[in-house]
Amino acid sequence: MDMFEGVGRRLDEEKGSLVEIGSHSLNGRERKVLFRNNGDGTFTDVAFVNGIARQEDGRGLSILDYNNDGQIDLLLRNYKQPTELMKNTGRGSGRWMEFKLVGTISNRDAVGARIRLRTVNGWQTRVVNAGSAYLSEQSLIQHFGLGPENRALEVLITWPSGATTHIGELEGTHRFTVTENSLSPITCADPACPE
Repeated sequence: MDMFEGVGRRLDEEKGSLVEIGSHSLNGRERKVLFRNNGDGTFTDVAFVNGIARQEDGRGLSILDYNNDGQIDLLLRNYKQPTELMKNTGRGSGRWMEFKLVGTISNRDAVGARIRLRTVNGWQTRVVNAGSAYLSEQSLIQHFGLGPENRALEVLITWPSGATTHIGELEGTHRFTVTENSLSPITCADPACPE
């Protein structure tokens, strides 16, 4: 999954104004969309293929790796409906890497930390944030999709305190815990870690 939109109102593509919602709530009853990154700056809506293209009154969305399998799952909260976990059951061939940061000088959850990861295809960046959603929260674990690459060439972390951590080459398809200002800053945090 590259991008999901399930909460909020969209613009009318022809008029450029907000879509008329009639007697529904301010969020509206809109079709949920799921976009796949085409790798060329464009996206393709694949919600119909994945069974997500449902018309609901979205209120909350959390994005997380619920079962620690490296595939991003969605937790949806719709108006007057129970919360629903949409478990990613895709069998994608892409590899991944996840980081849980632990602040020791900075705040414990490392909110505000910036992680930059480099593969042969270039750089990716994630920023740890909190309080960024209505009626929901995002995972503090930062997920990077590696595509066909087996490893990251380097990882650079800038902590809220201003301290930096530089990590060399890392094998993909693992979750790592990184602790700020530590002599051994990184540990592999999943059962499939190499010895």
